[in-house]
Amino acid sequence: MREHFEEKYFKLGLCIFAAGAGIILFFFIVKDINVIGKAISDFNGILTPFIIGLIMAYLLCPLYNWVTRNVYHLTCEQVKPRHAFIFAKVIASIVSMIVLLAIIAGICALLLPQIIKSIIAIIEILPGRMNDLTAWLTDTLGNSEYPKLADNVDSAIQSIYDYLMKWVNAHILPGVGSYIAKISEGVILTLKTFLNIIIGIVVCVYFLNSKEKFKAETKKTVIAAFRKDKADAIFDFGNFTNRTFGGFINGKIIDSIIIGFICYFFMLLFNWPYPALISTIIGVTNIIPFFGPFIGAIPTSIIICVINPITAGEFIIFVFCLQQFDGNILGPKILGGTTGLASFWVMFAIILGGGMFGFVGMILGVPVFAIIYHYFKLLVEKRLDKKGCAYETADYEEFNKYDINRKDILKK
Repeated sequence: MREHFEEKYFKLGLCIFAAGAGIILFFFIVKDINVIGKAISDFNGILTPFIIGLIMAYLLCPLYNWVTRNVYHLTCEQVKPRHAFIFAKVIASIVSMIVLLAIIAGICALLLPQIIKSIIAIIEILPGRMNDLTAWLTDTLGNSEYPKLADNVDSAIQSIYDYLMKWVNAHILPGVGSYIAKISEGVILTLKTFLNIIIGIVVCVYFLNSKEKFKAETKKTVIAAFRKDKADAIFDFGNFTNRTFGGFINGKIIDSIIIGFICYFFMLLFNWPYPALISTIIGVTNIIPFFGPFIGAIPTSIIICVINPITAGEFIIFVFCLQQFDGNILGPKILGGTTGLASFWVMFAIILGGGMFGFVGMILGVPVFAIIYHYFKLLVEKRLDKKGCAYETADYEEFNKYDINRKDILKK
């Protein structure tokens, strides 16, 4: 009895101590939020190569597994199974790295010349386009029946020009030194990113070859720390998360590659400018669900507009048709029901993720929200089942305001 009494008060004291320590920790976090934010940012910077390597390994994992499986079954009869498995993993690592480096080299070879060419063309063409616009305005306003309107427009253009010149003299020219420093920082950042990618490739190889061991260590730790039912729930969560992320991300990558090639084919067919550059932008932004093609259409149509405004209008119509094809035919065929979200929740997840975490949030917002939505749905259904209530959403739909019998609408 006494031991039980002492154990009870020991746990109570431990809880009070933990609560007090938590309050103090929270106070210092709020007090020094900027310092902590900088520390977290520095820590993320240190882990950047590992994050890059993990992402590469996750994307290459299906290819790695496929090569390992097939090479092992081809060689297991000739040598010992253990040696065959090691050999298969080595071949899979080599194949995965060749594919990864080929993709990186192909993107660089495809994009860099096109980007440089586009920038040079824009710099060369833009002054002429501005002169053409000025000449057109002068001719149109000079022959206008409303000379007062022409004078006002001409005065407005001159005011805008004077303002821009003053702004350049006041803000751009005095800061040339700082711009040079920023360019130097950009060069250093580029070199650092290149180094992180190289380290990430090495980390990727380690992840691919050690993923079974990492999984086993994680599984062992979870089983040791939780009851069997809790451990099983954690494993189910991990498997569901992997299926959702893997199915969505791999599906969107395949879908975006197909859309990029379709865009490239039609741009060559219609003889539109910069087909490789623009198709790559359309394909990359297509990874973002729903809004992706339109996000990619904005900068690409501007680039085309500098060359030919009529072609830019045709291209916008083409992108709209391409988005309809992707959203209604190609996307559902490839992705299927990987997320299980309605269109409204997909749009909500994209806007929320993009607002909180930018471009990465727009890509990952949908699978993350799909996981949250799935487990919230399971929780609601579990609570309804305990209360003996129906948990199908259709059982709660009503159409009384339309004077319609719900059974006529919902029956199959």
